[in-house]
Amino acid sequence: MTAFALISDLHSNLEALEAVFQRIDELGVRDVHCLGDVVGYGAEPEACTWLVMQRCSWTIMGNHDWGLFHDLEDFNPLAREALLFTRRRMKPTWFGARRRQMWEYLRNLPDRKEDHGFLFCHGSPRDPIMEYVLKSDGFLEPDKLRDIFARIDRPCFVGHTHWPGIHRTDLRFLAANDAFRTVDLDGAPAVVNVGSVGQPRDGDPRACFVVVDGNRVEWHRVPYDIARTQRKIIAAGLHPALADRLERGK
Repeated sequence: MTAFALISDLHSNLEALEAVFQRIDELGVRDVHCLGDVVGYGAEPEACTWLVMQRCSWTIMGNHDWGLFHDLEDFNPLAREALLFTRRRMKPTWFGARRRQMWEYLRNLPDRKEDHGFLFCHGSPRDPIMEYVLKSDGFLEPDKLRDIFARIDRPCFVGHTHWPGIHRTDLRFLAANDAFRTVDLDGAPAVVNVGSVGQPRDGDPRACFVVVDGNRVEWHRVPYDIARTQRKIIAAGLHPALADRLERGK
């Protein structure tokens, strides 16, 4: 079985995305899939979308990709502001062929994918775009997590929370970090979060992705030029909090 990489929650962060693709190339992994949220929050949605279109063999829809085309009432103010910015930047014009191509690409993303014997979605198996599978669900909402596990018969890879790690059927969450970087799957149901490329929230500001080789999953962390990304966010007129959070990994 050929190894493949999974990226998610890029959020228009070109520096992080380019650093991740460079590391993937160094690892010799050719097949890359994206679990959504290509856009949102950051300053370079066009460049990130185009790069994903060139490099990923498939991509599924995240909630911010969905929000580009729908009502934003359920998004928090920072997310809403950033998505309105993204709409202005990406909505097609009469003479923008590439812009239209990217717009239609994001509009037509599927909400889930089955490949390599696994299930893939952005949010959760029962609500693939919007629902969060939180690291606290095992003890705060165990019935929710049991219902999710009742719907799957194999490992499922997700993003959305920006927090890398794995839930197994015992409902405990094991957070991925430098001390816990690899896990072996046995084919049993599990929910594996691949973390975030463009906006990590687990206290580690480095971009995060996974490589899956057979049943072995390995999380990778990659440093990137956060200061440059922050300057771009400020220059674009986006809220300074979106820049500040990157260096804190929150």
